[in-house]
Amino acid sequence: MTTTGEDSDPFDADVLAVAARTHDVSEADLSGAVARHQESVEALPGVENLAYEWRRQYESPLLERTSDAYYLVVPDRVWAEFGDALGLSDAMLDAVRDVHRRTIEERTDAPPDPPDRQAYVVLDRSVGDGAAGEG
Repeated sequence: MTTTGEDSDPFDADVLAVAARTHDVSEADLSGAVARHQESVEALPGVENLAYEWRRQYESPLLERTSDAYYLVVPDRVWAEFGDALGLSDAMLDAVRDVHRRTIEERTDAPPDPPDRQAYVVLDRSVGDGAAGEG
């Protein structure tokens, strides 16, 4: 049911398809952008380190942690930084954010929309497992 890589990938193909249609972007391009985002997190300090830093820096960002993913709520500006770093168009950035929002809505008890000036982020804990090396 997943499309962005590993079998343990937290992003469901149906969620990607809905977000692609909603934001009028190619499903393949959106899947690629979601994968690039996860790879960029692993290339930075790594998923575990970034989740740890966010937990220290922001007030109660961790919504849920599983063996496969961290589900977080962070300041909205985090997505602007990711979008700039990845060179995403506004439409593609909105679609990627929507994939994360829908994934958190589907997989946690969090409300469908984050609080004002906050955004949902899913960090795939399997990205660095042998595929991208250890971070």
